[in-house]
Amino acid sequence: MTKEFQDLMYAHGIFRYYCGYDYLEQAVLLVMEEPERLHNLGEDIYKPVAEKYQTSVKNVEKNIRTIRDYFVQAGGMEYLMKQTGYWYWRDKKPYPRELIELLADYLSRDK
Repeated sequence: MTKEFQDLMYAHGIFRYYCGYDYLEQAVLLVMEEPERLHNLGEDIYKPVAEKYQTSVKNVEKNIRTIRDYFVQAGGMEYLMKQTGYWYWRDKKPYPRELIELLADYLSRDK
């Protein structure tokens, strides 16, 4: 999954040096392992990510939102919508939970 995630992010100008990159990657991995984690985003995703990277839950959330904003600006959502057929976000930004779920779903598919 890491290589596919990296390819997708790099193709849209999101590189590992962005602070939220690792947080988003880890969040997507957690959801791919156990999709039910999306039901309690703060406790089941943000908290473990914050503990792993020795930061705060608030910082994890903020940096994932920042990565989301860059990803949307770089055309990443258009690409995902074409690949998945989910056109709901055509006129708006996804919430972090939605982006994490969409990325986990996309990366879980057989290519």
